[in-house]
Amino acid sequence: MLGLALFVAFVLFRPFLAVFAVAAMAAVIVHPLKDRIKALTRLPQGIASFLTVLVVATLVLTPVAFLGYQVFTEAADLLTALSANRDAYLEMLERIFLGPIREMLPGFSIDTEAYVRQGLSVLTSNLGSIFSGTAEVLAGLFLFLIAFYYLLKDGPRFIHSFVALSPLSDRYDLDVFDRMSLAINSMVRGQLLVALIQGLLAGLGFWMFGIPNPALWGSLAAVCALIPGIGTSLVLVPGIVYLFATNQLWQGAGLLTWGALAVGLIDNLLGPTLIGKGAKIHPLFVLFSVLGGLALYGPLGFLLGPLTISLLFALLDIYRILVLKEHPILTEKTKNGKAP
Repeated sequence: MLGLALFVAFVLFRPFLAVFAVAAMAAVIVHPLKDRIKALTRLPQGIASFLTVLVVATLVLTPVAFLGYQVFTEAADLLTALSANRDAYLEMLERIFLGPIREMLPGFSIDTEAYVRQGLSVLTSNLGSIFSGTAEVLAGLFLFLIAFYYLLKDGPRFIHSFVALSPLSDRYDLDVFDRMSLAINSMVRGQLLVALIQGLLAGLGFWMFGIPNPALWGSLAAVCALIPGIGTSLVLVPGIVYLFATNQLWQGAGLLTWGALAVGLIDNLLGPTLIGKGAKIHPLFVLFSVLGGLALYGPLGFLLGPLTISLLFALLDIYRILVLKEHPILTEKTKNGKAP
C-alpha cells in the first residue's frame, strides 16, 4: 500500500517536478541570505522567508521579465523582417557564410532556402504558443514562488524528516544532502552566473558594434555559454564574420577583441573558480551531464543533469563505505552532524 501510495503521489506531482526542482535549487542558493535577514531583523522564520522572496523577486525576477519582453520584441521584429525580405537575407547568407566555403570546397552545396523556410515556419508556429502560454508561465511562476517560500521556511524540517525515514546512517544521509548543496552552490550557481555575465557582455558588444537585435543575440549567447568547450563562440563568430563581410572592418575587429577579452576572460577566470570549487566532478562528466541533461530533461537539463551526476557520485562514495568497507570520506558539515 505504501508503494502504491508513493506511485500515485509521484503521478500527482509529476507535472510540477520541474517547478519544485528549480524552487529547491533557489532555496539552497538563497538560504544564507534568509539566515542573514533573520539575524539582522530578529523576525520569525516565516516573515524572514517572505522578505527573502520579495528581495529575490525584486532583484532577479523583475530584470528577467524586462529582458524577456525585450528579447521577445526583438525576435518578433526579426521574424517580420525575415518574412518581408526573405530573398535579400538568403542572398546575404549565401554570400557571407557559404561563399568562402564553396571557394575551399567547390562541390559543397546546401539548400539554404529550405532551411530558412523551415526555421521561419518553426518561429511562426511558436509565436502563437508563446502568447497562449502566458497564463501557463504565470501559473508556473506563482507555484514557484509558493514552493520557494515554503522551502526557505521549512526546508531544514523536510531534510530532517527524510533523514529520519532513510535506512542509512544519518551521517551518510547528511553527506548526500551536503554534496548536493555543494553541487548547487558551486557548479549550478557558477554555471548560471558565468553564463549570464557572458551573455550580458556579448549583448553589450553586439550593441556597441552595431549588430541588430543585441538583446536577442546576447540571450542566445548566454544559453550557448552553458555548452562546455564551445560557449559564446557559437554566436560571436557569426557576428564577427557578418561585420567583416559587410565591410565594417573596425566594428568587426572591435567585436573580435571584445569577445576575446571581455567574454573569453570571464569564462577562463571565473568559470573554474565558481564551477569547479566543491563540485568534485571531473570536467568530462560535467560536459556529458550538461548535454545529456538537456536531452533528457529539456531546458532545465543544464541544472538537473549535473545534480543527477552529483547524487550518483555521493551514493557511490557511500557504497564504498558501507559495502567495500573503505575509510569514510565525510564533509565538514557532516562531521559536525549538521544538515546543509
